[in-house]
Amino acid sequence: MTHDDITYPTDTLNRKQYAEFLHNYLASNASNGGYVLNVNAKWGAGKTYFINRWIESIKEHHPVVYVDAWKQDYSDDPMLTVISSILDAFSEHLPPENETISKIGVRVSRFFKAAAPVLTKGVIKKLSGLDVDHLAERMDEDGSDEEEQGQDVYGEVGAKLADCLIKEHNEKLASVQFLRNEIKLLVEAVKGSQELDFPAFIFIDELDRCRPTYAVEMLETIKHFFELDNVVFVIATDTEQLQHAVKAVYGEGFDAQTYLGRFFRRRYSLNELSRYQFIEQVVQTKVTINDNWMEHIPRIGNAEFFCYAVAVVADHFELSLRDTEQLIDKFVAVLNNTNKTMNSYLLLILFVLRDKYYPLYSEWISNDEPSRVFSDSFNKIKNTDSNFGISNYRENRGAFPIRKGNYEGVTVFYNINEILTDMNRYTLPWGSEVDRVDHQGHLHSTMENSHESKNRFDAYLKLICLGFTAKKEDYKNWVELAVSFDN
Repeated sequence: MTHDDITYPTDTLNRKQYAEFLHNYLASNASNGGYVLNVNAKWGAGKTYFINRWIESIKEHHPVVYVDAWKQDYSDDPMLTVISSILDAFSEHLPPENETISKIGVRVSRFFKAAAPVLTKGVIKKLSGLDVDHLAERMDEDGSDEEEQGQDVYGEVGAKLADCLIKEHNEKLASVQFLRNEIKLLVEAVKGSQELDFPAFIFIDELDRCRPTYAVEMLETIKHFFELDNVVFVIATDTEQLQHAVKAVYGEGFDAQTYLGRFFRRRYSLNELSRYQFIEQVVQTKVTINDNWMEHIPRIGNAEFFCYAVAVVADHFELSLRDTEQLIDKFVAVLNNTNKTMNSYLLLILFVLRDKYYPLYSEWISNDEPSRVFSDSFNKIKNTDSNFGISNYRENRGAFPIRKGNYEGVTVFYNINEILTDMNRYTLPWGSEVDRVDHQGHLHSTMENSHESKNRFDAYLKLICLGFTAKKEDYKNWVELAVSFDN
């Protein structure tokens, strides 16, 4: 699925049915005064993905406009943003001889902030025909009382200026109606030229990320200029964040929810993604899996296992979707820049500790005692359950990340204290080569002689970790380098 040369992944959440439902609903309710719909979802829940797939499904049947408000809020003028986006999108559907677009371009310029005058001396002269500097000279030359002069002269200015401002206001009202009519004609022209159907769909994305004043002015612009028959606005936002933007403009005590209700006829909330679903979506669009990643433990040499590993850590620490995406970015940045073998869970855990539990991260990184057991300190973490699973998937040399409830074969689960204690031992220099060989022999003996399959598998995993080329200093450098990408 593509839109604007971007490839979108499979609709794993089956949201196509929601887009079809909304399309049918809006198409049947937009003929009288149009429709403004708010599609609401938290950050990372897939609003942009949903909107673009929706556009792909209807663009052959309806006039469609897509506006990324956040990319255009530098313009400082929502009217310019919307109009220019409409003209750009519709111009390719009209024959060269059609003059509707050029008429709108000329007429709408009076509403742009860049063309809106401030009341200065020059503007007063323009509106009323009176030269303020000349009036001041008259007052200086006149020997009458200064207060009386001011009343006479500025009374004259005020009367003429008021008349001109009223005239200007009335002309602007007439222009508003003209503009609305021209946009209506433009939609009709596009429909007729391309044999498309009503209504026209205008999608506005990322409004909640814009400057508060720009976001509020965008809503006001849509309300006053674009509530037209057969024109649908779909505004995708994290509506809670948009309410914060409204309060930033009007004050914390302002009823932002009621205010937004003036602009949206209905609000449709997308179902939230689980962390695993979100990770799948990010991996499909942003991550290229490298076969060499199979050398790490747990093995992450395909997209499924990569998603499992990240999801296990993100769920364990109850990360937000934003934090989860940052975790993916940092993890991939390290994986793509080293040939050393590592414990995948450990690196992911250290990223989170660095961000959320820095004293504990520092305690582990700075410790140089191989025999140190990490338990009491790390019980400060809210969740220390044995959530970090590794399964052999019934393969002799398998060692794959696994989530509880989603495994087969021999599986062992570790808690965070066990991972940090074992990997502290395996990433520091041994006291002597004899100690290392003795420990290695003990693990081999367990693999060969234990009657418990989990014990044999645990020994196998620890033997691999014992041979990792990444040492504690490597983990420290990776984490510190990767977190520099933040902000």
